[in-house]
Order: sequence, then C-alpha cells, then structure tokens
Amino acid sequence: MPEPPGADPKCASEAPSAPRLGAIDAGTNAIRMVIADASDPDQLVALERLRVPVRLGRGTFMRGQIDADTIAAAVDAFSRFRALFEQHQVSRYRAVATSAVRNAKNRDQLLHRLYHDAGIDLEVIDGHEEARLVRKAVLHAFPDHAPPRLIFDLGGGSLEVNAYHHGRWHGQSLPVGTVRLLESFGLTGAIGADGAAMVRRYAATMLQAAANDVGVGQMPAAVCGGNAEALARLLGDTDADGMPGFELAALESALPELLEADVEQRMERFAVRRDRAEVLGVAALVLATVGRSLQLTRMVVPGVGIRDALLLDAAEGLAAAQAEAERAHGKALLTAARTFAGRLRHDLRHGEQVCKLARSLFDQLADMHGLSSRYRTVLEVAALLHDVGEVVNARSHHKHSEYMILWGKIAGLESPEREMVAALARAHRKSSPDPRKHTTYASLDRDQRIAVRRLAALLRLADGLDTAHREQVEQVIVGRAGQQVSLDLILSPGEPSEPGEPETLGRKSAMFEAEFGYGVTVTVAPHPPDVLP
Repeated sequence: MPEPPGADPKCASEAPSAPRLGAIDAGTNAIRMVIADASDPDQLVALERLRVPVRLGRGTFMRGQIDADTIAAAVDAFSRFRALFEQHQVSRYRAVATSAVRNAKNRDQLLHRLYHDAGIDLEVIDGHEEARLVRKAVLHAFPDHAPPRLIFDLGGGSLEVNAYHHGRWHGQSLPVGTVRLLESFGLTGAIGADGAAMVRRYAATMLQAAANDVGVGQMPAAVCGGNAEALARLLGDTDADGMPGFELAALESALPELLEADVEQRMERFAVRRDRAEVLGVAALVLATVGRSLQLTRMVVPGVGIRDALLLDAAEGLAAAQAEAERAHGKALLTAARTFAGRLRHDLRHGEQVCKLARSLFDQLADMHGLSSRYRTVLEVAALLHDVGEVVNARSHHKHSEYMILWGKIAGLESPEREMVAALARAHRKSSPDPRKHTTYASLDRDQRIAVRRLAALLRLADGLDTAHREQVEQVIVGRAGQQVSLDLILSPGEPSEPGEPETLGRKSAMFEAEFGYGVTVTVAPHPPDVLP
C-alpha cells in the first residue's frame, strides 16, 4: 500500500498518536474519499469523507475513452485528496478504480496524470476484486446478526453480485451499471415504457446467465451503492435490527413516478443532486428487475461500499505489520535479556523453563487475562530474569532482581516496559504487588498496574511448576470447568509423578486464585511412550 507523497520528515514529532488511513474509490459516477483514525483496527473512526461528482464513465462506454475534461477534473479531485492526506498525516492509503477506468483505452493517460500531477497511485481492479471488496464491507456491517446471503453493488459501470451457496462465496461482475445503461440506451430524461422494457430485458438477461451461482429466494439480500442508499431514504424503513432497507413491492409501486419525471423533476421531488437524479430511474429499474428475477421481497441497505473495505484491508495490514514488529522487538528483547544474564554469570536454565511455561499459560488463558500481545514479551523477559538477583544474594533476591533490571543495561528495554519487568521480578515471590510497599509498581499508571498483577499471577504459577529447578515439565495443558482451572502437566521421561512440592504449588497459585477468581488444580499426565522404529 503506497505512502502518500509530500510528508515532511521534520514533522515526524508532530505525527498523530494513532495511525491514519486513507481510501479512494474512483467509481463510474463519482469519486469518493475517506480518511479514518485506526487506533483500534476493529473500530475505525472516519475523520473526513468527501464525494466529488466526477463522472469517469461519461461517454467512456460509448467512445471507449475518458475525455480530456474529465481527466482534468479527476486530477483536481485527487489533488484535493492528496492535500487532505497530508493535512491528516495519512500513513497508508489505497486508491482503486473500477468499471469505467477498466474499460477506457486511454486509462494509462489518466493513471500517469494522477501519479505525476496529483501524487496518487491509482490501481485499476478487476470485477472479482471489486466484488470481494463489497462483500468484505457488507459482512463487516453485520457483526451481531445473520449476514446476508446475497450482496449486490450497483455502480455506474457494473453490478457486482456475491452469492453464498455450497459453503462458499461466489462473486462476479455484470455489465449492468447505471451510467452504462443510461448512455447505451439514450435514457437522458423521463423513461418511457419502451426504455424501461429495454432496461428490464437487458438486466434480466445478464442475471439469468448468473442464476446458477446466485440462486433464487435467498434472504436476506443486501444492496450497496449511492442509488440504493437514495432509494432507501425515499422508500424505506428499518428492520428489527435497525438496518435501513426497502420492500421490493414499495419499489415497484414507486417506479411510475420515478420514471415519468425528468431530471429536474426528480431533483425537486426527491431532493437529490443532479448526477443522482440522472441515474436514479435506471437504478430503480435494475434493482426492481433483480428483485423480480431472484424472487426477493426486501433488500437491506447497510450504507457501506468499496472505500470501507479498503480501510478494513489497510487496518488489517497495519495490524499485521504491527504484530510482526512486536514479534521482532520481542525476539530482540529476549536476546538482550539473555546477554544481560550472561554478563552477570547468571544460570538461566530455570529462567528459560519458567519463560516457556509462562508463555504457554499466557497464550492458553488469553480470554481470561484479556491482555494484548505486547504484554507477552514483558512476561517472557520477567520470567527469564526473575531470579537474576541471586548473583548478589539468594536472600531477598527478588528485591535485588528488581534493582538490577531497573538500572542494568538491557538493550531495547525502555519505559514503561522496564518498570513493568522490574515490578514483576519483585512480585514473583513474597508479597503481591502493593503500591504502598513497591515503589516501582507504584510508579506505573492504572492500566499498567492491572497488567502487572495479572502477569505476576501467571509468573508465580509458572515458577511454582519448576520449584526444584529441574526443568521436568515438558508441556502444560490448561483446562477449565466451572470456577476451576486445571493444569495437566506432561513431564519429561523418567521424572517423578509430581513436578514439585504440593505446598509450594498451592502457595504460588494463591495470587492467581485471588486475581482471577478461579481455583487451580494440577494433574500429571503420563508421558507418551517412545515409539520404537
């Protein structure tokens, strides 16, 4: 995904705290742009939305080219988008073009002008990618109730159809766009009976070719696009889940008034922009034909589109990049912790074992502790170094460990993670984290203290499973029943049936029980026998 040009590296210190994402959908009838705050990839917050009525499909389907005036208007619009990207310090964007640009013989001229004059890299996507993006946006709009089994996106150049059957989604793009039909059939004003019949026959023929993949009578069905949203406002209501939509019967009833009105009358009667009024009659005919052909009774209109899916893709990419960066940072920190222990001649065999067990507990109990993955590394480093203070004195070594982690040179371990690791080392034995007694713990903010308490409960449990420092537990399997957590241990071959002293294990699990409200039981599973060749 491109990075927007023109960003001044000297302004890096003024960058927004949360990443900003941008998306541009260069459709046939209009160009849409959105900028969103991606501090939470699951809850994107739109900061800026802009729709520019540049009709890239004007004459394109008849002449096969985008005219010079339209290209100039597109460059002006994209220059505005670039300025907004820079203003909001957008870190990632994706700009895509659909049917009109796909069909234009001179599309390279447009792409060249947009890149060199406006600084935006526009990607021309095929119909399958267009269908995928629409499907992604719609399914994301149905988080709490049954998603639609049919999804339509009616644009200026094409109708994208997504149908779910035989356990998978099938997506395709049909040449049934509003601008394409408007210009192909010369429907510039009121639409008479002959024009309406042509649109219906053409749309029905295209749908018939796709009928095997679509099926009939599937509910619910969703429709996207500016025309669908306009019709939902004019005809619709909301369903039991609050989703806008309209009955197909209501659309059929409204068709005569829509079709007999010319562009000026549609603008006045239905309070729509000129570019919308020009295509609204054709759009209503196409959707009515879709409903009749597929025996639908209602369409829901989630109000999302390609631009929303572009943001979702970008957020997922950003989250993946952040996760990879966290993994790399975690590996580097563990290496630095091992180097630190080596300089002090601290034996890390027990620390490595506790690290392995703590990591396993963190992963298996993720839904219980609710901590983000970045805290996994904090726990691992603390597990490695929790006993490092023994090089000073075994007595009160948890206090020595805290001091040494705070003031030792551990490359890459910065605040507040440094203080959290030190607080965890202090809390791995004796008293639980207490701001009245532990100054390092007291220096952390509320959320960090909560994390330290939960991590300390896991660290103590892992430490209790290796009290004899014999590294005898190969694997721990976590189970849950009622208010009880069970730890089923697989021991190394030849080890005794108990991994440590039951009294010590009980003492080490007390903080876990207090923090999470679950009791802990420990069982030992027999080691699988070696299979002889």
